[in-house]
This record gives sequence, structure tokens and C-alpha cells, in this order.
Amino acid sequence: TFPEINKHIEKKNFVILREQPTDIVERLENPGIAAFSTYVWNFEMSVAVARLIKERYPNCLIIFGGPQVPDSIRLEDFFERYPFIDIAVHGEGEVTFSEILLAYINGGDFKTIPGLTYHGFTTEIRTRVRDLNTFPSPYLTGVFDELLTLPYHYQTVWETDRGCPYACTFCDWGSMTAQKMFQFDDDRIYKEMELFAEMKISHVYMGNANFGIFPRDVEIARRIAEINEKHGGYPQKIRVNFAKNDAERVFEIAKIFNKQKMDKGITLSVQSMDPETLVTIKRSNLKFDTLSSFVKKYEEEGIDTVVEIIVGLPGETYKTFKDGIESLLGASAHNSLWIYRCTVLPNAPMNYTEYKKKHGIKTIRTPIELNHTVPGLDPVQEYEETIWETATLPQADVIRTLVLAWAVQTFHALGLLEAVAIYANKLNNIKYTTFYERLIEYAEHNPKTSLGQEYLAIKDKIENAIKNGGSWESIVPEYNEQTWALEEASYLRFMLQLRTFFSEINGFLDFLQKSEGFTFDSETLSDFLKYQEAAIVRAENTGVTELKVGSSVHSFFRNAMMGHDEKLQKGNYLIKITDTHDFNGDKNRYATEIVFWGRRGGKSLHQKVEEISMQPEIKQK
Repeated sequence: TFPEINKHIEKKNFVILREQPTDIVERLENPGIAAFSTYVWNFEMSVAVARLIKERYPNCLIIFGGPQVPDSIRLEDFFERYPFIDIAVHGEGEVTFSEILLAYINGGDFKTIPGLTYHGFTTEIRTRVRDLNTFPSPYLTGVFDELLTLPYHYQTVWETDRGCPYACTFCDWGSMTAQKMFQFDDDRIYKEMELFAEMKISHVYMGNANFGIFPRDVEIARRIAEINEKHGGYPQKIRVNFAKNDAERVFEIAKIFNKQKMDKGITLSVQSMDPETLVTIKRSNLKFDTLSSFVKKYEEEGIDTVVEIIVGLPGETYKTFKDGIESLLGASAHNSLWIYRCTVLPNAPMNYTEYKKKHGIKTIRTPIELNHTVPGLDPVQEYEETIWETATLPQADVIRTLVLAWAVQTFHALGLLEAVAIYANKLNNIKYTTFYERLIEYAEHNPKTSLGQEYLAIKDKIENAIKNGGSWESIVPEYNEQTWALEEASYLRFMLQLRTFFSEINGFLDFLQKSEGFTFDSETLSDFLKYQEAAIVRAENTGVTELKVGSSVHSFFRNAMMGHDEKLQKGNYLIKITDTHDFNGDKNRYATEIVFWGRRGGKSLHQKVEEISMQPEIKQK
């Protein structure tokens, strides 16, 4: 589409692998231009390569773009820190980059091009392109064809629209796109999806901020499912950022993908349940009753859900965060709760000086957490800015909140004590958060137990990261060499000593009863403990496990998980739990399938469970 560019500029190969920067530069042949699209996960690598290029080829024009480049009014000392960068591109880069290339061909007058900073001189802000179809498709025009000759399997990022109508302060999407949304034409996007299927792309990650916000998105989902059917199951999976306030339409789309077995689950991003915090971060959520009903509907449809919240948002306190957890678990978001730390992005409103000052936001630079990767293989460390204090959440409370988040995810969302906690809540009126706060307290007072040892290790990990900028990485070498989230690593370590863990839990339950001034029914508690331990999937094959219990613990638990009220029935019951996994002690496969892949949807608990009433028949006279 730009004959002059194609005539005068020869495009060399893409650099897509994280190799040693010296090896990358060694392959270059007197480059005239080196352009980098930067994100939080590749910025330091890009900087390292760019620095070496400038040292070896001082006349090479170094261009940086992408969301990790600060916008024009927040550049501050960017060029002082990275003097080898010649041009910083702000916002959408397609038109700006093409104009840079044309200017380069014609003598290099970059100061008339909107949307960039050149050697400290910032030009006027570039207006966003309203007609996205003026951008040629890199897929349909063969830009990436050279990559297909390499011996790799690819995933791809794909847009059907661009922009975000919201202005959440922790996100740079709305602020960068001025909250306007524009769409690509149907014909283009369907041709691209057909191409992905023909190329046997396994996973497609949608780059939309809010898929499901437009009525046409339902038809797009249907067409994707049809293409998958037509091409023998390709693309295999699609990952979507769903619209947050279009619940019925999103539910319809999720059902389409789920029926075709293409979905990667549905994410309900609430981020906070506290009204004041939501005002502070300029966000609105679904009404709680609507959220609760949709969590139940997804569960009934067999669609895996993830409910996301964030630790460290300005305005949040330990109490409001805890109350939010309680509300979500009460809404049946039991095995779907994912809790993230708040990190600050360069162009997010949360990074604005006045906003940070107003809300007392303090950050620390920590190694980026890229779980399920092998540490030590990456030649360049990437970093992120993690909030360690706000005006409403002092550092000690940030640590306390992260410890609670760890406990809720390890023992509830991953299933270690989920059934027991539900029993304590439903039949003994113990709040879920009280249950886990007391568990933390018990662990702190009993450091020699497996629970106490794990708690101390995790708290030390959190404190080292928050106070010293330490790594969040956790490795469990008994399973594999990759990194895990804190709660995942804890879960895996407990699985290595599960019998010991459950033998110690009685001590905690005694402590809970004394602390809260109540008494469990001993027989019912025993039934739930037996059921809880037997229901957990192990790396070792367990065949068929039969439990004789004095109440309907399984049906009670399953109904509670789906938000249905059911009375616990007393009587004689036989519970048959069938292990369908056949891991044969393969810990790596177990960790991958149950914790990495299976965390969405509660796969850590056995799915094939039968509960049989053994009540004696009453004969009619």
C-alpha cells in the first residue's frame, strides 16, 4: 500500500525470540532503522538490543512505540535514561510509523509528523484513525508469512474493534484510545479467521477491550464457531476480554464458544466490590445480584468462570477488600476467584503525578511475574511497578491483604479446604473470611506444622517483594522446573504431604471453634473432612474411593457451589469417587493439567462422584 516505502526500504526478518541481545545484534547487517513495539514483558529486552545496535551502528534510527512508551506529556526523563532512542511514538503507531519511513526516505524531517517525540522535540498529538480498514491486514497481506517457515507453533492476537469506552484508572486502554470505539469490517475479520484456521493456529487471543459490547459480536462468535467446525477444530481455543456490563450478550457468546469447546472460560472482572474504591478508580460493575445470578448460570452451563479482583487499588482498605471476598464467595464464586496485585502502567491514569499524590500511591520495581515459565533461561529480566502502599492501605496492610488473598486462593479456590469452609459457613454461620483469617492466625501460632511452615515461607516471600523488590517466583522442583503463583506453589507443596496436612487440620478446627465460640457437630464435621480429603485429585491413581457417611455431604456441597440452598440430609450414604485421570504418579503432568490448565473450573476436585442413599426401605403393610 506504500509503493515508495517498498521501493526504498528492505524489511529484514522479525526478531521474535528472547535470545541473547548480542546474538540478535550479531546477525544484523548495517541496519538503517530498528523499530521496537514495547510492552511490560519485552521492554528491557528491547532496551538491551537497542543500546547494542546504537553502539555498533550509530547512524541507525532507533524507534520505540507501544504502550510501554510514555505519552507525550509524561515523557519526563525518558530520553535521558535511554539516549540511544531517537524517536518515541505515542498512541496508535500505524500511520505515524509509515510517515516516519517516508520522511526517512526523503531526508529525515521527523518534526512535522504528529504523534512522536524526536530527540526531545514533541510534535502535536495525532488524531486517532476512525476508519480502521485503511490499515492493511498484516495477516492477509502476508507480512507474517516468513514466520510460518520457522519450526514453531503460533498463537495470534486478533482485533475486531479498537478502543474502550471506560476510563478505569489502573488501565491505559481507555485513556490511550480517548474512549472511542471503531470497528473493522466483517469481510476482513472473517477472512482473517479463515486464514488462522487454514494455518492451524491453535490459540487466538482477541485484542478487543470489550468483546460483546456490540450486537454484531454474537454473529462474529457464531462465524468463528462455524469456521472451527469447517476446519477440523481450528483455531482450537479463543481467549476473550469480555465486555463487563453486557451480561446477557456475553453469556450468549460464551455459550457459543463453550458448545464448540473453543472457550478458555469467562472472566468476570470486578476488580473491587467496594463502592468508594470503584468511584476512585472510575469503574462501575454489574449490580451484585446480577453478578451472582450469572456466576450461577455459567456454573449450570458448565462454563468455567474466573472472577478477578485486585489488591492495592487506591481507596481500598483491608476491611473493604475482605468484605469484597466475602461477598464474592457468598455469590458462589468459589473455585473461580483469582486475585491480582495492582501494578502501575506508564500511561494509566494511576501513574499520573497528581493522581498518585492524591491517593498516596507508592510503588516498588519488582521482577515481572510470568508464571509457568522456566527461570534462568531468559537473558534479560523484565520488571513491573507494584503498589506497596496507598493512603488507605499502609504497607503492613498490603502485606496482610496479600496473605489473606494467598489463603483464600490456596485453600478455597484451589479446593484444599473448600468443602469444610462451605460447611462452616452454611451450617455454622462462620464467615468465609473469618475461617481463613483464623487459619492464618493458627498457622502463625503453630510454625512447626506443615501449614505454619508454608505460611511463614509465603509471608517472607511477600514481604521481600513488597519491601525489597524481591522476586515473586516460586518453584516446586518435585513437579518441574517452572514457576508458579504463590498459591499454586503452596497447593503443590501441600499435595506432597496431604495426609500430614489433614492430620493437622483438626487442631485448626479446634482453634476455630474456641475463637468463635461455637461447636461443630462432630459426626458431620468428620464426614466433611473425609469427603474433602477424598475429593482432591492426586498425582497417584486412587481408583474408586468409597466413603460411608452419615449425611448427604456431596449433594450439599455441589448445590452450595452452584448457589442453591439444600438442607443437609441425615442418614446413611455411600459416596463413590472415581479417579478418571490416570496420572500414574506423573507429577509434571498432574501439575500442568490440574493446577496450570485446570485451575479454571475447579479441576483439582474429582468430577465423577456418586452419592447413594443407603436408607432402609420402609415396607407398606
